[in-house]
Order: sequence, then structure tokens, then C-alpha cells
Amino acid sequence: MAAGRPSVADLASKGSRLLRVVQRVVIIVALLHVAIGAWSAYRAWVQVRQLELKVVSPDLKAGMPALVHVVSSGRTFVNVRLELVQGTRAVMLATLRVAPSREAFYDPRTRQGTMMPSFTTEFLAQFQPGPAILRATATGGPQWTRTPPPVVEEMSVIVRNR
Repeated sequence: MAAGRPSVADLASKGSRLLRVVQRVVIIVALLHVAIGAWSAYRAWVQVRQLELKVVSPDLKAGMPALVHVVSSGRTFVNVRLELVQGTRAVMLATLRVAPSREAFYDPRTRQGTMMPSFTTEFLAQFQPGPAILRATATGGPQWTRTPPPVVEEMSVIVRNR
């Protein structure tokens, strides 16, 4: 080696300023990824943040809309089903799929979806006039070999198909 020129080992042992800066940068980046990963893990576990079901009136008539609004964590897709249940009969009215964020691990923003299907005369004709349940079910996608339980919002309604 050339005289007067310190080796890498000498610089490392003396606590080179450059080496300390590189170490700190690596530690900061690693800690940032741990924090982002912890938040992302929570978002993978709790995928459906909010599910709302609204109708103008509990008396369902042809042409009346139902409003379903869902807020997801954005980590994976969320499927929403809207169905009318009367006794043992359940018929699906509409479905919605909320797409995940493009960079789901890093992007903490929520994703939202809304659907507003209307009850048609043909749809209501499948039911007897009387009480029924309007049900919205939101189910997230599998993450870490676990599919989360569905989030269900129900509303008592009365079918008026005439």
C-alpha cells in the first residue's frame, strides 16, 4: 500500500464520517419501511372500513333506488353484493368490485365505491308483498392465506310490487 493513504479498514475503525452517514441513512430507510409495513399489515387485516346502505323509503316500489357506499383500505380488492331476502328466497340485485391501490403496500389512501341500482318491476315481481330484508355484504380479498369475515349491513323493508 501507498504510504500515508489509509485503508478502508482503518477508516472504518476510526469511525469515518462517511461511514456514519451511510449507516444512519440505512437505519432511517429501514425504520421507515418497518413503519410502512406495520400500517400496511393493519390495512391487510382490516380491509372494509365502512359500508353504508340507504334507501329513500323502507317501502320498496319499482323505480326506487338503493344506495350502497363502501370504503376499503385499498390493500386488496373488495366485492360488494346487494340482495333482497324474503323468507328463504334471496335474489341479488347488484354487485360492485372496488379495485386496490396500484402500489398497495406503500399507498395508505382508502379506496371508495358507490352503486345505486334501482328496483325494477321484474325484480320486485319475484317477491310476495310484505316484509323483507335488504342486505349489503362487503368481502375483502385474501391476504396472508386469510380471507376476512364479511361486513354486512341490513335494513328492514316492505316489498310493494303493485
